[in-house]
Amino acid sequence: MTITSRTPEQLRLPRPAARLVARSPAGTRPYLELLRLDRPVGSWLLVVPGWIALGALAGPRDGVLLGAMLLVYGVLSRGAACGLNDVLDARFDAQVPRTAGRPVASGRLAAGRALVLCFAVGAAAPLVMGFWSVEAVVWAAAGAPLAAVYPYMKRVTHWPHVWLGITMNWTVPLVYVLLTGGFGLPGRVLYGALICWAVGTDVIYACQDREADVRAGVRSAAVLLGRHSRVLVGGVYAGCVVLLGWFGVAAGLGPLFWPGLGVVAGQLGWQVWRADPADAGSCGRAFATNPLCGLLVLVAVLAGRVGTLG
Repeated sequence: MTITSRTPEQLRLPRPAARLVARSPAGTRPYLELLRLDRPVGSWLLVVPGWIALGALAGPRDGVLLGAMLLVYGVLSRGAACGLNDVLDARFDAQVPRTAGRPVASGRLAAGRALVLCFAVGAAAPLVMGFWSVEAVVWAAAGAPLAAVYPYMKRVTHWPHVWLGITMNWTVPLVYVLLTGGFGLPGRVLYGALICWAVGTDVIYACQDREADVRAGVRSAAVLLGRHSRVLVGGVYAGCVVLLGWFGVAAGLGPLFWPGLGVVAGQLGWQVWRADPADAGSCGRAFATNPLCGLLVLVAVLAGRVGTLG
């Protein structure tokens, strides 16, 4: 079974951020694209785990303040990580139709300039957390090595998605340590649930490029499993739902959490049904719904907390 090949333009959904970047001055556009400011889905997937942890722990004042810091930190750190990834993977990206137009792979931006921007933005990201505390800066900076190592994982293992899940959800232990002074059972269970979610979303994402990745020598679970990738996605998504249920119990969330969890399970099930590993377009569309999925988890957690006050 072969994967239907589609161009990046065919896979791209209309996004205000993309339109804003497209209208920016030509000289700045490669830098904005390097930081993925035209594609905010990944930033959301990095920020929302921290917001979910905030939803379970914080009051309104702390939640808004720390949530705003996490948003800025997430956009900057994700941009720096993506830029570094593009520099290290330029040779591979040039061989994959969906990524061949990226600034470094296409030659529109020199690797040296890209690295300077990545290091500057990456250094600024944890400093944003200084508005909360010095400890917050230290914990935010501790996630940087995880992101720096990620580009190499797809060279040595078919399971880079697990490392990405650990990295993308770093804001969960960060929030728990800042607000509770430790990382107890509820935080660890939530971290595990969201790692499962990230693994599933990234495998769906990787299915878009499976044939090109095989030719380029890039490893992923999509390359290893082929059309059976859907079974893996279904399994880790089921694990995500089970662990979210455990989290609801461990965190003492009220009864309103459970209908929300049912909606989350339905959305994840829809992704499994919709993301055909043989159709890059269907995988792209399923992946693009994950910001909605994250929002549904957040709403379920907030509803569960309201239920405990009622």
